[in-house]
Amino acid sequence: MVVNKITVTLISILILAAVLRFYQLGVNPPSPYWEEAAIGFDAYSILKTGRDFHGNPWPLAAFESFGDWKPSLYFYTAVPAVALFGLNTFAVRFPSALFGTLTVLLIYLLFLKIGNWKLGILAALLLAVSPWHLQLSRAGFEANLGLFLLVLGYFFSPALALSMYAYHADRILAPLLFLVFTASSRIKQFWRQALICLILVLPLMWQLRSPVLRQRFNETSAFSSLDPIIKSNQLIAEDGNTRLAKIIHHRFWQYGQIFLRNYFDHFSFKYLFVSGDSNPRHSTQKAGGLYLIQVPFLLYGILLSLKRRHKQDWLFLAWLFLAPVPAALTTATPHALRSLGMLVPLTYFTSLGVIKTKRFLMILAAFVLMVEAGRYLNYYYRYYSRDYAQDWQFGYQPMIESVAANEVKYDHVYITRAMGRPSIYYWFYTKTDPRLVQSMNNLVPKDQGEYLEFGKIKFNNGPYLPHSLIVSSQDNKFIIYEN
Repeated sequence: MVVNKITVTLISILILAAVLRFYQLGVNPPSPYWEEAAIGFDAYSILKTGRDFHGNPWPLAAFESFGDWKPSLYFYTAVPAVALFGLNTFAVRFPSALFGTLTVLLIYLLFLKIGNWKLGILAALLLAVSPWHLQLSRAGFEANLGLFLLVLGYFFSPALALSMYAYHADRILAPLLFLVFTASSRIKQFWRQALICLILVLPLMWQLRSPVLRQRFNETSAFSSLDPIIKSNQLIAEDGNTRLAKIIHHRFWQYGQIFLRNYFDHFSFKYLFVSGDSNPRHSTQKAGGLYLIQVPFLLYGILLSLKRRHKQDWLFLAWLFLAPVPAALTTATPHALRSLGMLVPLTYFTSLGVIKTKRFLMILAAFVLMVEAGRYLNYYYRYYSRDYAQDWQFGYQPMIESVAANEVKYDHVYITRAMGRPSIYYWFYTKTDPRLVQSMNNLVPKDQGEYLEFGKIKFNNGPYLPHSLIVSSQDNKFIIYEN
């Protein structure tokens, strides 16, 4: 009877998680942002031709995406979704919503194994309604697939290697977690498992030697600025250029301060509990990654873990300590995608704090959680897509549909780039034959890999030739007229 109740409860939580992730998935957020459109069209291109839209056959390490190189695995998970649902926003987001739901199940299994069914059920419920996890499960974010693989890596270590094909940050976090899992005796036959993981990542390591593929790190690295070196040299000169001055004011100390500042940004109260990531695509700005009611239970769970010193407690303390490291190495902190790995240990400590408290406090916490979750979900489903439509490049679909319906009447078409990446939206919404795009890869001018021309369409702001259809923008809205 107890087993049946647990099973029913778990199934109910999974249904809740799935509904919250799949409901209105194709229309809220209100539009695919340009990287989602690129994922969709590349998946469509792989499906139809076995090549990305630039003509590269079956990219293994990364897909070229507007001067960036995005890890490849999410693109391939989108291929069957595009085959099943067609080239549309729902298909692009389907893998993220699916793996987000499955992560809820994995969290239950993980905490069941290291604790008990109560810990697992509570953790699954918290993750199912988590603002952080919900926000990232409802868009084509590779980090969400990466988190699923990191958690799966607790049971099946090669999944850690696969996560390195899913998201940039996991290329740093996954090896660290492999060592943590090993130290906690979760990984048996260490050398055998290490060899399997090494074999899996060798192709990635080989291709990452390319200067082009290292571009992403160079662009986002917190250490690419020369300011710390300049400051270090100034301080050394002010202290007489002595050997001691060179040690005290060494540039490594300057860069270390940058790392520590970025690292501790991810533990700020505002980031975790008030407004989350400042990027509206990563957060509604109305709630933190965690609910406020989690604060006392999270702190109690951490204190309890430090006091009792169980092996699993040290595992999640180490996980929490390491999870922000990839984000701390980059700019734009705190960053919800790059620090997503924090969510697992934060959920563990919150759940531990709840189940170790008094019953009446648990009931009170459940009530407050319902209120907070209801407030978050009400805003997300009723107002979020309206308030942040432009952050999701809303407006491209009706504009492209209008252009496609009328372009045959004109000799030239001009589409502004002011709203960002119009070529990928044109191909995405018109379902352009990828072979046509591939055939022009080396023939048209580009900006960071973005096509600036496609047939008679020019993606720029003029000068305009006669008998043209022109798309410009004003106040973040498209304006279509003829010349």
